[in-house]
Amino acid sequence: MTTDERFEGVEKRLEIVFSPTAGKLREKLTQNLLEQILTDVKCHIVSHKLEEKVDAYLLSTSSCFVYDDRVIVKTCGETEIFKCMESLMGLTDHQNVVSVVYTRGDFFWPERQPFPHNDVTEENKEFVKLLEKLTKLKPMKALCMGTGNKKWHVLGGFSGDSLTSQGDFVTVEMSMRGLDREKAKVFYEKENVTKTTMTEESGICYIFPNAIIDAHAFDKCGYSMNGIEGKGISTIHVSPEDEGSFASFESFGYDFKNEKKFEHVIPTVLKCFSPKQFTMTVYSTVPLEGNEPELKVDLKGYKCLEEKIHKLDNGGSVVYQSFEFEA
Repeated sequence: MTTDERFEGVEKRLEIVFSPTAGKLREKLTQNLLEQILTDVKCHIVSHKLEEKVDAYLLSTSSCFVYDDRVIVKTCGETEIFKCMESLMGLTDHQNVVSVVYTRGDFFWPERQPFPHNDVTEENKEFVKLLEKLTKLKPMKALCMGTGNKKWHVLGGFSGDSLTSQGDFVTVEMSMRGLDREKAKVFYEKENVTKTTMTEESGICYIFPNAIIDAHAFDKCGYSMNGIEGKGISTIHVSPEDEGSFASFESFGYDFKNEKKFEHVIPTVLKCFSPKQFTMTVYSTVPLEGNEPELKVDLKGYKCLEEKIHKLDNGGSVVYQSFEFEA
């Protein structure tokens, strides 16, 4: 496989939250309008599920979710995700933008990324410039957690009001590298293999068993899925090539305190891929100390290399952990 053929699996994630006075975003952001907006980002819609609580779109380069109060866009490859910010914020008056948060892991091949994503400093400068142009949000200090290829970057901007007034939302993001070769083979195109068999044979269907799954298998190899269960969403994207094998997992909107349990979800995700290493980041709109019982899980076979907790300007928290498989 040549350098030009390698696919950058690490996603860029952008979440924009609006105040209730913005009106219902799902009515404003139609599928046709979203398709137009994504053209500038260099991706397109391949499938969608319009459910009661959320509109979930599978993209050619990851996923997009639209609630009445927020839009979440994830793109991988050589996409230019910042180019959708102005159009999305233009759905309503900029005064209605409560927060903007951008996260990503460390790229496999950063030199192939378009400006500003090919340089961490330039990326932060461009993000802050857009915030100042489009909103009155106060930019937070850029966060970079972890070392080596386990780094996790967080950029954000928040209004003066704390997001705690909007409830307790927990976002979990996992970035997994060095997938088990046998398990990665499930995601290669071959006779009698479909998106459904990939979902079932990998075990992805057991992570949230009651979720409605919308999956897509790419030509030759690769896989994406969105899972929707009420207000809870999950998304998985897999790039299984031996050099740069990668899988990501995200969940948002689930109640890990009372309903869904980390002790089931996280080990089930890992069982699907058995990565050599992974990072897990928990972003909460309320303060976390890192020792909350609902966020604890025994990951047998994995050693925690690093754990960091950062308090955010909006009153929320980011808990970062990196893990490595112990033979």
